[in-house]
Amino acid sequence: MGLAAASVALLPAQNLTVLIGATLFASLGFISLGQPGYRRLIDALKTAGLLAALIGFFQFLVVVREVGSPQALVTAAISALRLLSLVLLADLISVTTPLNKMLNVIRGLLRPLKPLGVKSDRLSLVVGMMIRSASLLRQLFQTAGDAYRARSGKSAGIGIVAPVVRQAISTNLLLAEALQSRALRKPPHQ
Repeated sequence: MGLAAASVALLPAQNLTVLIGATLFASLGFISLGQPGYRRLIDALKTAGLLAALIGFFQFLVVVREVGSPQALVTAAISALRLLSLVLLADLISVTTPLNKMLNVIRGLLRPLKPLGVKSDRLSLVVGMMIRSASLLRQLFQTAGDAYRARSGKSAGIGIVAPVVRQAISTNLLLAEALQSRALRKPPHQ
């Protein structure tokens, strides 16, 4: 629950020190899990770290003319570290929290949206599965990047972000529907 609250608190964070601290905290969380956690951290840094660096670079290019190099560098670092810390925390949550507990917390957070017609049970399952599939998302980015490089001979860059996110959301929606329909089936009478 604490890791999930930290993730939500990081969304509006603009302080570079806070984001560096959150990234280090998440990294130490993986390291505390021993060798398997350390390997998972290295894999996450290879993929999510590269993606965060690309987004930071793109952010720098977009704002450098408006605010100057020093401020553009800070803005880019904030964007990159926010993304990296959120991905690391989401992956750490998926490694350390049982799915049913995670779903209960998410369902509770979404309950106020029920009067607006939002199906909080279904949406909590989708969000929970997306959090749990952070490593799948990293793999999708790596596969899309490799495919782009194989076709063009160039690095994929930021252009693969939208297609990969769309694919991940679509996959998780289908998975959530399948899981929910399976859970709603009544067992046959014996």
